[in-house]
Amino acid sequence: MEKTTDIAILGDGLAAYAAALELKDSGCEVTIVSKAPGATALSSGAWDIAESPTRSAQDDWEKLPTIRENLSEILRRNEFHPYSVFSKGFSLPDYLKFIEEHVGRAIKELPLSMEGSVKKNQVVLNNLGTVKSTAWVQSSMIDADLRRWKEAKVLVVGIHGFSGFNSRFIRHRLLELQEGQSKQHIGFVGSFDVELPNFSHQASLTAIELAQRLDQKETFVKFGHEIVKYIDGKIYSHLLLPSILGIENTMAITEALKKITGLATAETLATPMSVPGYRLHRALQKFYQQQGLNLVTGEVSGFEGESRQVKKITIQDAEKSTQLRAKAFLLATGKYIGGGIKRERVFQESVFQLPVSVQHKQLAHQSPARFTDLNSAHSQPFLQAGIRINSFGQPLDTEGEVIFDNLFAAGSILADFDPSHERSAAGVSLISGTLAARHAKGLA
Repeated sequence: MEKTTDIAILGDGLAAYAAALELKDSGCEVTIVSKAPGATALSSGAWDIAESPTRSAQDDWEKLPTIRENLSEILRRNEFHPYSVFSKGFSLPDYLKFIEEHVGRAIKELPLSMEGSVKKNQVVLNNLGTVKSTAWVQSSMIDADLRRWKEAKVLVVGIHGFSGFNSRFIRHRLLELQEGQSKQHIGFVGSFDVELPNFSHQASLTAIELAQRLDQKETFVKFGHEIVKYIDGKIYSHLLLPSILGIENTMAITEALKKITGLATAETLATPMSVPGYRLHRALQKFYQQQGLNLVTGEVSGFEGESRQVKKITIQDAEKSTQLRAKAFLLATGKYIGGGIKRERVFQESVFQLPVSVQHKQLAHQSPARFTDLNSAHSQPFLQAGIRINSFGQPLDTEGEVIFDNLFAAGSILADFDPSHERSAAGVSLISGTLAARHAKGLA
């Protein structure tokens, strides 16, 4: 089978979302090629724009730099960073404004309720008892921003049989986190665990199955009743829970808990393999469907190119093979988790066999150990491996020359940034996806 389209986007995560949003009113026919849920579905569900390269987790929450200051520092320190590459042609004030406007647009169009700011990061507790500074979180988590707390009286609620969240450990960690802060964000902390109906004596519950059960009214009513019964006669101001408050009805559940308890209620930020990541993945899929985009499921198994042009790609699924021709292609397949970069005999981009590099130095047969820092708190060089691009988002060869004129790349597959350490994954995906799509539509 052969199909044609104007622009083919390979991948369906945040970079693909930003590209689709940029192409929304362009008149271009857009096709999304989706292999399987990737890094987005496994993420915390929060959107990181930029963290300070010099800040540590122990620093005073009251002294957070602005996101603009963080971005400016990244641009100053790393000329190879995707933010730096895409900044060419902008003045610094215009570029920072562009980032703010397009992140804001992406939030507005997303069919998922999120809260935050393009001005300053929040400090949000996660389910491991550590804090993360991030720009946007799902609305069910906004009351877990510790900077907003003033002598908070916190009740941490766990669930019997769910090992992914230890309420007593979180209680102790909150008190430890308060030490060294200039303001008294936390007054006191209590904890207790709820036993959900039909889950008695289970010791291996998963976040997804808990969220699915809490979407059911019967389970949620029991859950809420147990919390209300426990807090009767006690003085709390905040209710802190694991990230399991439903998949379909998250905000309804959160608002109901606020109403029946009278407490500010929030899920903690999740670590990977999370319910919030799955919610975000579903929201992106919903957007693509709402926009009437063509969706093709399968893995790209090959391509044909001629005279610096990609002519078509081959998409293979369990039942059939599809040839997809396009005027422009946008590569947004992610890094290692999404399968965008593989290392078998050599490091290589998995669809077009593009060279993989770090700071313009190609990786080939090198051992990953050579690109690993033994200090886990440091940025890992192997996580910075990716595709070198120009300011249009076109992949470059080892000599810095464009490989295919109608091929563009965006998102975490790009070289010279460590998404997890720098906390810039969402920002880079949104800005690179937007600008790459803007140049791609000029060819369509």
